[in-house]
Amino acid sequence: MTNHIRLQAFVPYHIAKWIREEAESHDESVSICVRDILVAAHYSHENDQGEVLTAAERVREAVFASVALDAILSAHPDSSLRQKAHDAYARRLECLGLGSASQGGGK
Repeated sequence: MTNHIRLQAFVPYHIAKWIREEAESHDESVSICVRDILVAAHYSHENDQGEVLTAAERVREAVFASVALDAILSAHPDSSLRQKAHDAYARRLECLGLGSASQGGGK
C-alpha cells in the first residue's frame, strides 16, 4: 500500500477558493480533492512521457485494486466501513455523471 506524505502548499486565493468549492461540491475534504488533482496531473505527465498504460492494463489494475480493497474492508473490525465505502463510491459516480453503482457491490 502506498504511504501518503503530507505536503503543504501556498496557492493564490482564487485557486484556494476553487479547490474548496470543488471539495464541498463532491462532499470531500480539501486534502482528498487536492490529492486527486495532483494524481491526475501526475498521470497526465506520465502519459506525455510515453509511459502510457494500455486500456487492458488500466482495467486490470482497477479490478485488482477494487477486489483488494473490498477484501480489506470485509476483514476490518468496523463492519460498517465496507458499506460506507460503497456508499461513497455511489455518490462519487453520481457526481461524475457515470450512473449509479450496482447494488451488489460490483456484481
